[in-house]
Amino acid sequence: MTVSGERQALREFGDERGWSRREADRADVYTRDKVRVRVIWRGDEAISGASFFDDEMYESYTRALDKVRAWLMR
Repeated sequence: MTVSGERQALREFGDERGWSRREADRADVYTRDKVRVRVIWRGDEAISGASFFDDEMYESYTRALDKVRAWLMR
């Protein structure tokens, strides 16, 4: 699968900050230590939503890509 746009930009952003990433259909799952961020994409330019988990406990949900970037800056 070739990815471009915002999805690719977020992947590079996460890679630069040491996040591991795996792709599952239209979702990208970022993990680091006990933290997991799951981003569901609507195409390559917009997210449908994202969830933040800390130590397998659900913490937060957003539809804002800027909030996802903030989570990946941790």
